[in-house]
Amino acid sequence: MLLATCLLPSFPALAASSLARYTLDETGGGASFVIELDGRPEHHVFTLDHPPRVVIDLPNVSHVTAPSVAHQGTGLVRRVRTGERNGGIRIVLDLETAKSPQTRMRRLDDGHSQLIVSIDDPDPLMAAVTAEAQSHGQPRKAIIEVDAGHGGKDPGCISADDHYEKFVAMGVSDALKEKLNEDPRFEPSLTRDSDIFIPLHQRVLMARNHHADLFVSIHADAAPSQSASGASVYILSEHGASSAMARWLAESQNNADRYASTRDSNIYSDDPEVQSVLVDLSMRGTNIASQKLATETLDSLSRVTRLHNHRINKAAFAVLKSPDIPSMLVETGFMSNRDDSRRLRRPEHQQELADALHSSIASYFDNNPLRT
Repeated sequence: MLLATCLLPSFPALAASSLARYTLDETGGGASFVIELDGRPEHHVFTLDHPPRVVIDLPNVSHVTAPSVAHQGTGLVRRVRTGERNGGIRIVLDLETAKSPQTRMRRLDDGHSQLIVSIDDPDPLMAAVTAEAQSHGQPRKAIIEVDAGHGGKDPGCISADDHYEKFVAMGVSDALKEKLNEDPRFEPSLTRDSDIFIPLHQRVLMARNHHADLFVSIHADAAPSQSASGASVYILSEHGASSAMARWLAESQNNADRYASTRDSNIYSDDPEVQSVLVDLSMRGTNIASQKLATETLDSLSRVTRLHNHRINKAAFAVLKSPDIPSMLVETGFMSNRDDSRRLRRPEHQQELADALHSSIASYFDNNPLRT
């Protein structure tokens, strides 16, 4: 334990073959620690007790630059220490109380990357967005993955007069993409922009490859009773979270190229026990963010269409099983209901639904504003 926390003289004495810069923000009893790195070097994040610390090891980094304004030590983080460790850099955050960190790695357009360590922040999504915005001095566009359900050989639900869910989902998704494109805060990304079939789990991998901050899947429902009508919002159930964790852990040990984004994730570790803990912590934070988004969405949808029920539904839908991307599935109405089906096929109503979804996404970020 003593060896693990031993620090050599600080970074100015080191040669700078690889540079890292860090910033620290403390708000609401939590902290966001952001390290900007050259490329995407290896990193290890863990905690120590007595006294409580968060330790960040950067084996391939030889120089680290602190902010121009010294840390005051008046919040959760008492002080930040840096030093050489086995040819790399170790950063230690001394905490007032023991907290569990959540980490996220984000690629930047200039070839750099950011390691974002959120400590006791109830909303890891906004912690990441806020931290990156602060480090660049301007808001970063939030990437919204819009998933049009079904497609190609999978028509989805079919109405009594032979209309397909896959085309309704595509219409609403296209309209939502346009709304997000018009908003400078967001960057939309589509899982499909044509009538093609994409396996469900592949959609989750696509969202991770696109570095999405939110995942919104668009569908239309069906029921044995033609009287069932209205929109619903789903997030991942507890059972679905358990199966998602099991699948993620299995895939992260697979060397196939298909799972490169999984193995490259900040919640990947060569140690299965450590990885299990990291995934569990990530899924808890992701679920909190998903519930917040779903709550905003129900409120927005209620203004443009009837709701099937006024509560957030939970299910083990495959497209919701990302441990690190807040996700929701929206059933825009019932194809099995004649009135719903007729409205869902109207471009005007598809636009209304897209406006409501855009409003809910914007409200989520408005309640957690990005800092300049």
